[in-house]
Amino acid sequence: MNNSLFIPQRTAALLLQHWLSGELLAELPASLKPETLKQGYDSQDELFAAAAGQRAGWKLGVGSPAAMRAANLSRPLIGQLEAGRCHAGGVHIRLPAVTPVTVECEVAFVLDRDIPPQVGRVPASEDIRATCVTFEVVRSRFVDRKIVGWPSFVADNVGFEALVIGNSLAAGIDVPLLADLAETTEVYVDGQLRARGLSGDAATDPLASLAHLYAHAAERGQTLKAGDVVTTGAMCQPFDLNETGHQVSARYLGQELLFTL
Repeated sequence: MNNSLFIPQRTAALLLQHWLSGELLAELPASLKPETLKQGYDSQDELFAAAAGQRAGWKLGVGSPAAMRAANLSRPLIGQLEAGRCHAGGVHIRLPAVTPVTVECEVAFVLDRDIPPQVGRVPASEDIRATCVTFEVVRSRFVDRKIVGWPSFVADNVGFEALVIGNSLAAGIDVPLLADLAETTEVYVDGQLRARGLSGDAATDPLASLAHLYAHAAERGQTLKAGDVVTTGAMCQPFDLNETGHQVSARYLGQELLFTL
């Protein structure tokens, strides 16, 4: 396809149709398929605008060293959080259709100040109002998000469906807290242990993910806003649920975050 003929609004319109209906796509038609990550992000911006939602923050995926290396990526994939799909603990999440979802327990930061686009900027303690545990529910508009190509998955807002946000655990940068969470958090499904924290190259570094978001925003001329939630990628082993009717909970540092599906 001639890159000059790519129209991101058309790609976004088709993805929005499937986002609302719950019907899954095998892949995008050739005329609508982004060929580069930039085209994917352009389509994602149009998708978010067409959905007429309010941005509550950002999500990062495919962000561990092992995952980026396997995917031939230099930076995690980045999506946008829609405020109406962000919830406090205890929520019941209703899906538009009963399709498989991936559940990821993550660390998130809430920004305490605007972060203007600045190449090379690194996270500072003063940037962070809160650190919390989240659950991201990933439900792609594609039957198999892993085979359609990263630009298409980026256009699909990196599969974002919903986010469940726990209470603040600390302000600023608290490296020992992040280490404790990774080492001790356990995830349960219907009371049965399902996942523990990842380690080594399989683990996502939350602060590295935040720095990657700063770099992405700088490239696209985007100011990150005070109050934005940044959920940084899988802290525990992700897993799939193929049907509804489950309770999912995370236990960490004497607290619990749960939702039902």
